[in-house]
Amino acid sequence: MKPKRIGAIAALMLLLPGGTGSALAAPRADPPRPVPSGTELAVRPGERVSVTTEARVSGDAFNGVRVTSPAFAADGTLRMDESLLVAVVTVSCTAAPGSYEVRFGSPLGYENGPAIDRLWGSVRVALADAAERAQCARQVAQRQPESQEERYPADTEWPASPWDVRTVPAGGQLKAEDGLEMGGDGMVKLSSPGFTRPVVMHGDKRVTATVRIRCDAQPGLYTVHWKEEGKPAKIWARYRVTAASPGCQDPAVAPQKAPWLLGAAALAAVGAAGHALVRRRRKVSR
Repeated sequence: MKPKRIGAIAALMLLLPGGTGSALAAPRADPPRPVPSGTELAVRPGERVSVTTEARVSGDAFNGVRVTSPAFAADGTLRMDESLLVAVVTVSCTAAPGSYEVRFGSPLGYENGPAIDRLWGSVRVALADAAERAQCARQVAQRQPESQEERYPADTEWPASPWDVRTVPAGGQLKAEDGLEMGGDGMVKLSSPGFTRPVVMHGDKRVTATVRIRCDAQPGLYTVHWKEEGKPAKIWARYRVTAASPGCQDPAVAPQKAPWLLGAAALAAVGAAGHALVRRRRKVSR
């Protein structure tokens, strides 16, 4: 086979989805390497590492707890992943060679709670020359930020946290519950671009509401706004919408009449009743 023909076939193979080195395949980030508790992990600048611990086992390990180290480019955050808590962090491109402790720290905004400062393990940063550090900076700058989404067991009330992202098909329903904010019965309204309509939460010590997702809601991540009477609105929850099932139809919503129309109808009814009573009295008096 001629060299030109071989080169053409090789180029074609690179463009085919099944070919090795396919040009159509999106590059995937390498999974982070775990940092085991009580041990030291050898790392290189720019490497992603993870800290994983069981949920609801330790009082200083819960979603929101920071995972810190002088070797990290930024603090990590423990986030719920079913029955585990996971934090993913990046080793700084400028970290000097040496050993660094990895610790748990109090969540941001946790000033009123007991301080958290627990040693988890350590990382040992390898020696890197200037060229490797420059390449590290370019690669890290191109990465997507670590996801803030959390996954809770299906039997957990939603939302367990503002980033408790449940997946629901367009046309489906979610039950929203809250027992911490203590919003009064009928005083809280939930709204979202994906809802068929805003809903009002009802209940005594725990307020709840069932929300329905529009059949034409596009797949993606949506936010839920909490608006309580007399207080500013806030992002309270998030959910992810998937494609609707075939034949999905939103329930018919009875049109609400304007208050002035209801008042006019009531006055008309009163007037008609009064007119009938007057006619009846006239007949009796004759």
